[in-house]
Amino acid sequence: MNRNTLLAPLMLTPLLGASDSLVKAVSLWLAGLLVVGLYGASSRALGPKLGTVMAWPAQIVLAAGSASLVSLGLQAWSWELQQALGFYLALLSVQCLALEHWGFFRKGGLRENIRLFTSFGALLTCLGLLREVLADGTLFAHLQWWTGSAAPGPLRFFAAESGLRLAGLLPGGFILLGLLLAGKQAWTLRSTSHRVLQRK
Repeated sequence: MNRNTLLAPLMLTPLLGASDSLVKAVSLWLAGLLVVGLYGASSRALGPKLGTVMAWPAQIVLAAGSASLVSLGLQAWSWELQQALGFYLALLSVQCLALEHWGFFRKGGLRENIRLFTSFGALLTCLGLLREVLADGTLFAHLQWWTGSAAPGPLRFFAAESGLRLAGLLPGGFILLGLLLAGKQAWTLRSTSHRVLQRK
């Protein structure tokens, strides 16, 4: 079975839970890059020194430690953002263990790993943007979590009362995710059929 197919259910929770605003979505993706990078570097450094018996317990400690370091750093930088992402930051440690189990950190897979993380980040960002605009009529709400109290207010397209409230809830996020994936699939099929027709 393709590892991307196996990873999809694990990535579904942050995709739906942390994508109700653009700032949260991008922040979780960047935090995920940091956690996976820290775990990968520490695992590669300590891996040869650990036997097969100690490998799994060490990986658990490294994954939890990497997620905790990023969470503490985020708490020192922006407490509100850390609180908004709290559960999903902890879930990143489980994702590190799953990625380790499915060979994500082995040598030779850098290109596929970059493609996987880029696709996940693009999907998370698109969901965050669409859900925030459709539900609240704003863009860059909570930007002060990144820049401090001097941040300008969010861009407002329409009043919050006129928004599609379903888009801000989990069922709405699930529906939008399905529409985005269906659109990508349709685009891929159209491009493939267009190339086949050109060859004929």
